[in-house]
Amino acid sequence: MFILCRPICQVNAQDNCSGAILNAKAFYDQGKLREVISELTPCLTHSFDRTNLWQGYQLLALSYLALNDPADARKAAEDMLENNPQFQASLLKDPKDFIDLVNSIVVIPKFSLGLSGSVGINNSYFDVGTRYEISDYTKTYKSSAGYQLGIFGGYNIDKHLDFGIGIYDSYKNYGISYITNGFKVNDNEKLSYIEIPLTIKYTIGKYWLKPYLETGAFEGFLVSANSDFSSKYISTGEQFSDNNVSSENRRNKTNYGLIAGCGITCKFGPGHFLLDLRYCYGLTNIVNGNNRYTDENLYFKYYYLDDDLKISNVLLSFGYVYYVNYKVIRSKNLHS
Repeated sequence: MFILCRPICQVNAQDNCSGAILNAKAFYDQGKLREVISELTPCLTHSFDRTNLWQGYQLLALSYLALNDPADARKAAEDMLENNPQFQASLLKDPKDFIDLVNSIVVIPKFSLGLSGSVGINNSYFDVGTRYEISDYTKTYKSSAGYQLGIFGGYNIDKHLDFGIGIYDSYKNYGISYITNGFKVNDNEKLSYIEIPLTIKYTIGKYWLKPYLETGAFEGFLVSANSDFSSKYISTGEQFSDNNVSSENRRNKTNYGLIAGCGITCKFGPGHFLLDLRYCYGLTNIVNGNNRYTDENLYFKYYYLDDDLKISNVLLSFGYVYYVNYKVIRSKNLHS
């Protein structure tokens, strides 16, 4: 009998919690503050209904404030926010001391998930190491716009500091041009990476619009690499070309570097929008020197060899972050 009765009793306690809250509201309106506490305490101990819980703890916090018991009022308000972390006190309906109490409690999004995409600005910058040229010419490098799209997650340490990790499809695009032996040669290279950035972000401010600074590192894994070559004989205008020439075997399979950036977030709904400006400084030579001479068509037809090359990028991204759950930073005085 005891085994069967216990869960039934708990269910009844949960079912009766809505009635207890109605009774407690009536007691509060009548100024019977001790009765509010007596009515709610058994119900809140057993209820699993989050709506009942935050409404009950709100009444407890209001009652403790009216009884001049700030410690228990704060604990009740923290319990309220644990169950309704997006609660906003009403300037019209709630007492000022309750509004001040709620605003003094720090609630941070503990875990977050987001979707981010660049808006067309993903410009590449080049650090050319040793140059390899078959004849007397100098290559000129030119950046072209790429894109980046991916998902990311975050974990907040406190209200200012969080760690982030993401996975992105990153597309980089750049051109090379040079003149040699009467030919004007152009090469447009398209690189696709899966990149995983790890970042530490420091957020400034406490309002709905918050700027931040970030730093970290990334590693990229090559997915594809292709080039479009074209050559024009200047004196006659004769042209020839080769498109989608694979350069995967001439590229290193991984690329890594450092990240520095800044941005701003705007609170909206269950998360926030963000605008992120990030500089990714490449530390890896993307060229596989062991395979530099493997494509004879390139150096016999276009007089081309790969230079040692590091690529850095400036990324401007727009995204949305959804808060998975929250953490209430509880008063230290209550745990001392």
